[in-house]
Amino acid sequence: MSAIIFYNLRQAECGLAAAVDLSCHVILLTAPGAARYGGPEYYWAMVQAARYRYPLAKSTAILNCGDDGALAQMALHIGWRKLVVSGRERMRLKVRQIAEAYGGEVVARPPKAFDPGPDVSEIVDLYRTVLSHS
Repeated sequence: MSAIIFYNLRQAECGLAAAVDLSCHVILLTAPGAARYGGPEYYWAMVQAARYRYPLAKSTAILNCGDDGALAQMALHIGWRKLVVSGRERMRLKVRQIAEAYGGEVVARPPKAFDPGPDVSEIVDLYRTVLSHS
């Protein structure tokens, strides 16, 4: 599996398109701080739209909540099932317990991921290269 950071819908779509082309699994990871900026609903809508366009893509979506436990709880309620929560261990444990009730998972650090930056959009070929070398 390979992880890619996405900043916008087109990047998420390109990641899924590359995964379909290569018949591989891809992790769509939000950028650090993005969940706080755009909100979990905004990024969940992007993931859902990309998955709708590429229904054959095998993917996992991970929301990076930083150290915000309340944001993580809201994300679980919306539909996110994999979260990065980097706050104190005690808070992360509480969020992990809540996540388990939803069938979710919480990790302290995001997976190593390719970061194209926020300004690049037509990157299917680039993602194919990244995913084929993982």
